[in-house]
Amino acid sequence: MVRAGLSAMVLLGLTASAQASTETGGPPAAPQHVSMSALDLWIVGGYLFGIVALGCLAGLRRRESKGSDYFLASKSLVWPMIGMALFATNISTIHLVSFAQNGYTSGLTYGNFEWMAAFTLVILSLFFAPFYLRANVATLPDFLERRFNRPCRDYLAILSIFSAVVVHIGFSLLTGAIVLEGTVLAAFVDSPEQYRFWTVVAMAAATAIYTIVGGLLAVVVTETIQTVVLLLGAACITWIGFRMIGGWGPLAESVHPVNLTILRSSADPTGITWYAVFLGYPVLGIWYWCTDQTIVQRVLGAKDENHARIGPLFAGFLKILPVFLFVLPGVICLGLVNTGKLPPLPELPDGSPNTEQTYTHMIKTMLNPGFRGIVIAALLAALMSTVSGALNSIATLFSYDIYKRWVPSVSERSLVWIGRCATFVAMCVAIAWTMALGQRDTTIYQAMVDVFPVVAPPTAATFVWGVFWRGTSAWAAFITLVGGSLLGLAVFLLTLSKVLTINSLFMAFILFAAESVAIVLLSLIFPHRHTAESESLVWKTPWEALRAEGAWRGLMDFRVFALVLVLVMAALYWAFSGSEPYFPVKAQLLLDGQPIVGCKVELQAENPRLDDTLYIGLDGRLTYGSVQRAGGAPAGTVLRLRLTPARDYIVEMQRRTGKDGRVETTEKIIAWVPHGEEITESVETIREDAAANNGLHGRVRVFRWRVGGTEKQVRTSADAEVEIRRATPIPDKLRAPEAVLIAQPNGELQVLELRSSGQVAKME
Repeated sequence: MVRAGLSAMVLLGLTASAQASTETGGPPAAPQHVSMSALDLWIVGGYLFGIVALGCLAGLRRRESKGSDYFLASKSLVWPMIGMALFATNISTIHLVSFAQNGYTSGLTYGNFEWMAAFTLVILSLFFAPFYLRANVATLPDFLERRFNRPCRDYLAILSIFSAVVVHIGFSLLTGAIVLEGTVLAAFVDSPEQYRFWTVVAMAAATAIYTIVGGLLAVVVTETIQTVVLLLGAACITWIGFRMIGGWGPLAESVHPVNLTILRSSADPTGITWYAVFLGYPVLGIWYWCTDQTIVQRVLGAKDENHARIGPLFAGFLKILPVFLFVLPGVICLGLVNTGKLPPLPELPDGSPNTEQTYTHMIKTMLNPGFRGIVIAALLAALMSTVSGALNSIATLFSYDIYKRWVPSVSERSLVWIGRCATFVAMCVAIAWTMALGQRDTTIYQAMVDVFPVVAPPTAATFVWGVFWRGTSAWAAFITLVGGSLLGLAVFLLTLSKVLTINSLFMAFILFAAESVAIVLLSLIFPHRHTAESESLVWKTPWEALRAEGAWRGLMDFRVFALVLVLVMAALYWAFSGSEPYFPVKAQLLLDGQPIVGCKVELQAENPRLDDTLYIGLDGRLTYGSVQRAGGAPAGTVLRLRLTPARDYIVEMQRRTGKDGRVETTEKIIAWVPHGEEITESVETIREDAAANNGLHGRVRVFRWRVGGTEKQVRTSADAEVEIRRATPIPDKLRAPEAVLIAQPNGELQVLELRSSGQVAKME
């Protein structure tokens, strides 16, 4: 009866939301601020209470304090639970929030991180899972000790804890905070971003409670429920958006063609090119899916080898869904905004859309009360499943690989309590890291990918060579782990400081190749002395992994299951691969030698699907096809330009003295104003308790203007140097689309100089 009621509510929400939205037409409406209803809040609150209670009860059901009960669920997990737990641990709020953002800005290309995972899950099933179970290990560092030596185990334990805190927990908590700030918290407080620290602490505490109490069994039981909630909530957004846009055909007509392709040419500005995907992702995938404790711990708790093999393959089929449930909604949102069926996204001070808010914008503007609560519960399910899985793996790693080494006589009961303490400490560190992540200038998902070269290439190289080549030596593995992670850290810092601009996905392949050469050479210099156990943990040939006497029969034979998965993924890649490259078009527009400021530029091509509208900032530059907005055109495409003054900017001049003693000036847009609107300025005294989001109080300068009858304002410090830059007036004779740009394969900057006399000059 409860299930029927829930189904009825879901169907009612789908129908009502879709009907109400498809009747909306005309120009884009003003941004809507839809508050959470009481029903939404009850659903979210009830879900949180229920999942925490369920996790605690599941863990307390087994009162034994044995380590295998707490850390490995007594090795009782069957393949459906393993598959759903793998999926739920992997999928976090970063997928829902950042993939929607990536879908809005770059189309389907970030879906490669999901579909390529299926191939590495096949590798886990065929080649790694059997060894892990046969070695009867509790952690992957334990496996490395049996294959190599103790130093490898110690270092991998530290590296694994680092990745769990930095990658799995930190980014998940950040995106969870963004979602709650845009939905639930906005119903109670103004400017919820001011309370982000307490939001993060509350989310961490709710997840840590049942993880600390119940161990892996609590984690897996809750992840199974959360997978269902997650898929249901995400499917709602996709289905409603798809009905609003009118189907695949209207969607394709409303967005740039490149948005609906998953494999891109070398010209793509995201750097997620076809060769980066096929060369770089396997490195990240083998590390993440085959050697990362947070993920593989579910396989280590398998009932037997067949369950350990089929579970990852089942997860591989589930990984087909995120492209349609998490990435595609961002593309749909772009199409709905382009056609005026959704209001524009909230804007940043320079007028560009705040794409971080893509998913929460869809929740606010597309869903009815009650139904909105279900989707937010799904977001929280994604967050809690990832964080709880990472916390449990940290507890296992610290207890078995670090503490037990120094205190080998520790009892099983004490080991469980040590694991719980490690969970608490790790969560505190993760909260601090989450707060530091707020300062970045790239998408959340790309920021996470930039961290991968620190851990992925050396770990993947060590495991791959260790499992497939018996000559791989212990000291070669240890040197590769340490040296590779330090090299990856240097690459990360250089990428962060913009010294290196190579996409992190392709950089992972370069590092893996270099470290593979190193591990082979070092193994020849320092030969390995095998024990009987280490000898048994190397495949004599890759085909040996396909021989299994006790394998299930029929479709449940892991070999048949794996073949079907590979064929399905190959068909999907073929269906979503575009054959025509789209090259970014970069230009600088000048009027009488001065950069054009604040103009709307309408690009018109022979193919109307390539038409677009861009806005020029302070330097006269525009880019058609960028990381922030997919676009571009085939080589030789002629793009005609229509210019209209559109935006005036309030600009703050920021000066600093460089190392050479010279004063450097940067210009920061702090607000944009519709062209021609009156802007008033005053100096006021603001009390601290009335400070705005930027925290300014005391004597401040306040700039005010009106938009559609609503007063807007922006504040700066009283001594700030501020200028008002009006949009460049464009003579009527230049407003017709006479100026042209031509798409070029090299993507070089094209300079167009317009003259008040009506002439257009092109300077290369």
